[in-house]
Amino acid sequence: MKYLWVVLGLLYAALNIYVGYVLVTAGMSARLAQKGLLLQAPPVLGGIALVVLALPLLWNCIRLATARTPDTRHRAA
Repeated sequence: MKYLWVVLGLLYAALNIYVGYVLVTAGMSARLAQKGLLLQAPPVLGGIALVVLALPLLWNCIRLATARTPDTRHRAA
């Protein structure tokens, strides 16, 4: 069951990173570059924030996938 959560977490993090990439590239496009810094800054900063906030999720997914769980079947009474 934990691997299902790992896959879902990695999928969510990958989508966040992709949306962050799309926002950064849209913010640096020629269309917004002509309109000035006030319209160019929010997509770029939002994209960077999405990528940065996805990194702890990636780390937690890796730790969850590699963590050992105690085996309760062979517990001594």
